[in-house]
Amino acid sequence: MKKNTSKKLAKRLAQYGALSAAVLGVADATGQVTYTDVNPDIILDLGDTFDIDFTGAAGQANVQISNPDGLAGGTAALAFPSSGGALVGFTAGGYEYPLVLVDGDVIDDASGYTTPGVRGDLNYYGCAYSNSQWCDFVEDGILGVSFVFDGNTHYGWVRMDTDVGSSDQITVKGYAFEATPDTAIVAGDEGTLGNNDNNLNGFAHFVTDGQLNLKANTAMSNVAVFDITGKQVISQNLTSTNAQVNLAGLNTGVYIAKVSIEGSEESFKFVK
Repeated sequence: MKKNTSKKLAKRLAQYGALSAAVLGVADATGQVTYTDVNPDIILDLGDTFDIDFTGAAGQANVQISNPDGLAGGTAALAFPSSGGALVGFTAGGYEYPLVLVDGDVIDDASGYTTPGVRGDLNYYGCAYSNSQWCDFVEDGILGVSFVFDGNTHYGWVRMDTDVGSSDQITVKGYAFEATPDTAIVAGDEGTLGNNDNNLNGFAHFVTDGQLNLKANTAMSNVAVFDITGKQVISQNLTSTNAQVNLAGLNTGVYIAKVSIEGSEESFKFVK
């Protein structure tokens, strides 16, 4: 990935990284979110396309990034989802418009989407339309994606630059998806923060019906939840291999949880 992140975004990521390290005491990225750093970056000239296979299943590209030539009003980043997939965006006047997301935006079933369909059927004609967002110069923009794999819905994101009207190039920098079906992903999230420890084998977590559900092979002893400022908002003692944490008192947003299991700790991000 090219290191040309804007100063504002770089500061934001640095603050988030410092917070994660301070709260969690970990630095490695493992877990449910699978991230691919496109290195070197893929540069798409006019007429070029790039297939993204989030899951690594050969021959099953989930979305195609395209830099089409001859669109009305000039080129624009255009993505075609595979069958059953869609892009975070909206429909207006019969046309489909993918949104430019930023780090921290939540991508889930509540996000607005373009009309699901097969690759190539989006009715979208470039920068001649005021609703188009992937136009002019976009740096570190994020495209939100919903796709179907093995009959299950997954959410992901793609980081891109566009330079419409100058080089007319699209740069694909990286992408990620949430491996757990029907589970939200945060735009820019490159992986769960955690430890590699035998005591943590079999640990799993998911949010449903306003509760954080925890499962482990060994009895858990405590869970603490922190907001993005680093403030602890929940602390709950645990005594079993299955536990639920009531999130009703928390605002919608991104949180960091730390679970203790026989002296080991597993840390992860989740969305309420």
